[in-house]
Amino acid sequence: MFTFAIDYYLMVLVASIGAIQFAASASNLRGLLFIKRPVIARGLGLVVVAFAFVWFFSVAERNVGDHTGALDSNSQAIFFLLGVISGGALTFVVSSVINQGMRAAQGVPEAGAEQGMDALRQLSFYNALAANLHYWWNNWRTQIRRYLFG
Repeated sequence: MFTFAIDYYLMVLVASIGAIQFAASASNLRGLLFIKRPVIARGLGLVVVAFAFVWFFSVAERNVGDHTGALDSNSQAIFFLLGVISGGALTFVVSSVINQGMRAAQGVPEAGAEQGMDALRQLSFYNALAANLHYWWNNWRTQIRRYLFG
């Protein structure tokens, strides 16, 4: 069961990285891409997702019930969640390292609530997060006052 769980976790991890790369390239979120060219990143994302599923189902017999060695639904949900979270975190770290030099045309823009994920079109994840945190740190009183007092 333990190797089945690790194999499942790795399959979800790799597939989620591929899905994130595909979605980021389709949405033109260049700050999340491992490869600069969106068409290549999209194709590679599809290949990685397909590879993860083919690998998972080809290394061992996977058509077994949970009482004979497979994961029960609770364990499967936990390993799926851990795989997706790990895939997202790994994507954020690797893409931030790869794209550390990404800056907007006029420097780092002032990220705000209205910019959100669109900041990843011109900034790496780390730079977008830092700009957004800087914005919220400087403007939290104004934002709270607007929400509380209309």
